Amino acid sequence: MTLRIRQPQVTDTNGNALGTRLIRIEFDEQGPTTVMHDGQRYDFTGKTGTHLKTGLAVREMATACDARLWISLDGEHLWED
Repeated sequence: MTLRIRQPQVTDTNGNALGTRLIRIEFDEQGPTTVMHDGQRYDFTGKTGTHLKTGLAVREMATACDARLWISLDGEHLWED
């Protein structure tokens, strides 16, 4: 695992750009496994996909209370769900 600090572009559920946020990300060989965002821990759910507007490969992350987000594999883009 590799721990990195990133400042991704964040987009809310309505598609509004929220600017950048400072987050912590743990990566494995394929991409993010854990994200610390807005004081919450998000873990990889096992779901992967492609963001339709950007074409970027993404991973779904979720908290223990089922809040969800999608993040690009490089950690540079984050979409709140």
